[in-house]
Amino acid sequence: MTEPGTVTVADTVHWLHDEGLIRLSSVAWPTIETILAYTVAIATGTITAYPAVGNATGSDPLTVEADDLPQPVGTPKRLVVVGLTMSDAMLVLDLAAVTALALNADRPEVTARAWAMQLLLNPEITLTTNSPELAVPAGPRCRHTFIPGGGTLFTVDDSQPPVTTISLNPVIEGPDHLDVAADGTAELYLGTRCWPLRRVLGVEDQVWSALATELETSAAQPDSNPAETAGAHL
Repeated sequence: MTEPGTVTVADTVHWLHDEGLIRLSSVAWPTIETILAYTVAIATGTITAYPAVGNATGSDPLTVEADDLPQPVGTPKRLVVVGLTMSDAMLVLDLAAVTALALNADRPEVTARAWAMQLLLNPEITLTTNSPELAVPAGPRCRHTFIPGGGTLFTVDDSQPPVTTISLNPVIEGPDHLDVAADGTAELYLGTRCWPLRRVLGVEDQVWSALATELETSAAQPDSNPAETAGAHL
């Protein structure tokens, strides 16, 4: 990352998508099997990892400096950047550690689109949705189909079970949910952990429409890479 005192939110988001998420996904924590989420401090680059509360091997947060992360090898797996916390850190969620998540908002599709764009950067991931507001022409990796049971949702599958299901404004929700207010602030609850957010990432209609057009054009070309098109908008 850049020198202390000069780092911005945009710098941190770009670093996460360029290499940070891949480096985070490669960390082998010696005593923790599952990490739910990470925060990356904007000013210092200090990373805090949050295990699930009640984890048999310990649930206290762990810290590491960005410079001490493994080199970027592999994919970002199911990591997504959620937004900026009230303590000026970027919050990263590992959807592989959450099998069912509720996304509650006046327009939850705006937040879901930001996650979909990030997830498409990983060539191992396939998204399936029953919402026309989330479907993009990215070939078989973003499928728009009927899903029994009602309600709007999308699933995230990287061939490493279990699949993650994200439900938009569900009638019944579990302990894991992101609640986005009309002013863009939010709270992410994972079990008994909670992160207040000053701002969540989102993709509004105009940008989403432009992306869909680019993806449709890209998909028609023999050697196209839809993930690169999606990444250009992050």
